[in-house]
Order: sequence, then C-alpha cells, then structure tokens
Amino acid sequence: MTIADRLGKDSAELLSELIRFNTTNPPGDELACARYLTDWLAERGLTTEVVEFAPNRASGMAYLAGDTDEKPLLVMGHLDVVPVGDLSKWTRDPFGGEIADGCVWGRGAIDCKGVLVAQAVALAEMARNGETTGRPVRLLATADEEVGGSLGIAWLLDNRPEWTDCWLCVTEGGGDIFSFGEQKFAGFMVGEKGQLQVSFTAKGKQGHASLPPKEIAAYTLGEVLRRLEQLPPRYRLMDSNRSLLDLLIPDLNIETAADWEGIFQMIEATLPGATIFVKALYTDTISPTMLQASSKINILPGEAKLTCDCRLLPGTEPGELLGVFKELVSDLPVEVLDEGSHPASLSTVDSPAVNTIRRLLEQWEPGTKLVPTLCQAATDSRQMRWAGYDSYGYVPFPASHDPLRTKQRVHGIDERIELDTLTAMTTRTLDYIRELRK
Repeated sequence: MTIADRLGKDSAELLSELIRFNTTNPPGDELACARYLTDWLAERGLTTEVVEFAPNRASGMAYLAGDTDEKPLLVMGHLDVVPVGDLSKWTRDPFGGEIADGCVWGRGAIDCKGVLVAQAVALAEMARNGETTGRPVRLLATADEEVGGSLGIAWLLDNRPEWTDCWLCVTEGGGDIFSFGEQKFAGFMVGEKGQLQVSFTAKGKQGHASLPPKEIAAYTLGEVLRRLEQLPPRYRLMDSNRSLLDLLIPDLNIETAADWEGIFQMIEATLPGATIFVKALYTDTISPTMLQASSKINILPGEAKLTCDCRLLPGTEPGELLGVFKELVSDLPVEVLDEGSHPASLSTVDSPAVNTIRRLLEQWEPGTKLVPTLCQAATDSRQMRWAGYDSYGYVPFPASHDPLRTKQRVHGIDERIELDTLTAMTTRTLDYIRELRK
C-alpha cells in the first residue's frame, strides 16, 4: 500500500466516523464529535484538548510541536453542519457515514468535516514520522460556524486566545479548479464580503379585507421590490478580484471596460453555470429573502415587511448601502432598518501562504494558475481577520473534482465526497503544511 493509499484509507474511515455524530446546528451538539477527533489525534502522538463552552457544545484543538519559537501555523475546520432538509429525498442516511459507490456519504462530507479530516490525517502523519523541524502547527475543530461562529471561533478568540494566536491561518473555502478554454485556475480566498441584513417596513391601514383602503402596505412593499430590482449593480475592481478577470479575458482592457454584462456573457459562453459566482465577486449583492404581512387572509395588515440579505465588497460599508436604501424609498411610507451587519474582511494578497500554494499547485496540477479571490458567503476566517490575523480559504481539490457539482451538494441533498478527491485533499494538505512550517 502506498503512502497516498494509506492516507486515503485513514481519511475515509475517520470521516465516516465523524459524520455519524449528528452535529446539526442548531443545536450543534459538537462535544462527542470533538472528543472523538481529539482522542484519535492524541492516540497518534499529538497534544490535544477539548473546551466545553455550554452543555454538549465544544471545540477541539490539536498541537504538533516544532523546534522554533515562531508562532504556529493554524489549520482550521468546523464540526457543526447545517440541517439535512427533506430526509425523504436522501439516497442514504445523512448521518450514516457510509462508504459506498466510491464516496463517503453524509452531511458534512464536504462542509466541513472532510476538510477537517484532511488536516487531521496530515498532522497525524507528521507526528507518526516524528517531524518536529520548523514552526509548530495547531489544528482547531471549531463549533458553531454554520450560524456565525459567535460560540465557536469568536468565543475562542475571547476566551482561549492561546489557541488562536498564530502566524497565519488556512481553513475552508477556495481551491476548486475550473477550466476556462485552455486555461485552468484555482481560487485562493484572501477575503470575505461583508453583510447587511436590512428590513423595509411599509405602513398601511389595517382593516377588513372586504373594504380595501387606498393605503395598502403590501402594494407599497411591491414598489420597494420593484425599485430594488432596478438598482444598477456597482461593479468594482480591486486586488482581491482583478486577477481572475485578467486570467479569464487576458486581452480585455478592464480599466476602461464599461460593458460588464458583455463580459459576463463571454464568461458564460465558455464556462456555463459559473457566471452567477463570478458576478458576485465584482459587486455588492442584494437578495430579497423574507416577506411578512398579515397573519390571516381576511385582515389587511397595517404593516408589511421585507428583509434583504446584502453581501458587500471590501470598501463598501454597511452604513453606506443603508443610506442608498433610505434615499431610494424616501418618498414612500417605509421604515428602513439595519437588522445586523458587519464589514468585509481582507488578508494581504502578498503572503507566504499565497506564494507557497501557487508553487505547489503548479506541481500538483501543471499549468493551473492560482488567483486571489473573495468568498461570497462567510467562514471562520472573518473573525480571525477582525482579530488581526491573516486567514485564507483553500482546500486543495484535484482537477478531477467537479466544483459546480460540489456546490450543489454543499448544504444540499446527498452530500458526499469521492474517495479519490478525499485522498488528494489529504496528501496535498500534508504537502502545504510541511512547506508552510519551514
């Protein structure tokens, strides 16, 4: 059995075990899973600890010593998973951890227990070989990431700062390899968009539905929706997103390009299905997600409420976009409120992590280019950046791994990961940890 085969076997077996712990958040219940993972690592020579911050809620830590006084490299993944949705639509038990048809099946196989397993097996291999040269390495298996991380990484930053103090951090996000014509590229997440959750509450007259007045809140809300839909996107270039466009359309003068829709049509023609992801890298997005009005069909409500989830590029402050919204509906009987917001987070693009992964990627997948990019959603990296640390999202997927299919599986039905993908992730995670600790 080759080393890669052994690492792949260990990864599949460990991932199968971790999936069997139902860590759906809410409520989380990560304690037993954290204990299993840290016990597994302790048996293989790592120093480990579990911290329980609430009944049955916990994060875990493993530490591989080095021979320098330098701050450790931090690798990180999360233990909690999202709900499974309609269980009747799953082909296999989402918490069965079955190894079948060339895959490990179950909720968390990709997001994020598969990532965590690749990191854990890589560290176990280094401990097995007695690799103590270079900076130390710490692994964090965090709780609560799927609902914002306030009880996970944010809690650790406040209560166990010795766990989070690091040289730099690598966690989930990025690494998918896309083909665009003859060119292949992989994203390396150097930042995450900010967020503004905003509500629009339209005022009207409450009464019996048989006697509709002129002032109907739902009609006002309809006008709000129409205006939001017609807001032109504000596309913007910056260090964290320009590399991708330069790579996709090298002959385009993007400094003067005005026809963004034409650019996206060119991308869609060559890379079908990818445009929705690419667009979100260049503009603030506004998504209407919740509508609330009457509680009974024959009652006209006095208020109707729309809530939108907005994701913001670095450089857009939540208050700035809130001001745009208030101006947009200033002539309507509508109250606009910030229901929760935070700014974007960004790590330096010129980093040893970026340069090391770029060099390794050329070895793993010759001809594939690494491009700095932004995460459109959110991971634990944002809290690390807000605390002053450089944190990056990168999972070393092989080119055989289908990124668009994976995005459908994450948070979807029949989440699973191919065994050959998991093996490649683990061996490449071992490669980059070894290189980054030098």
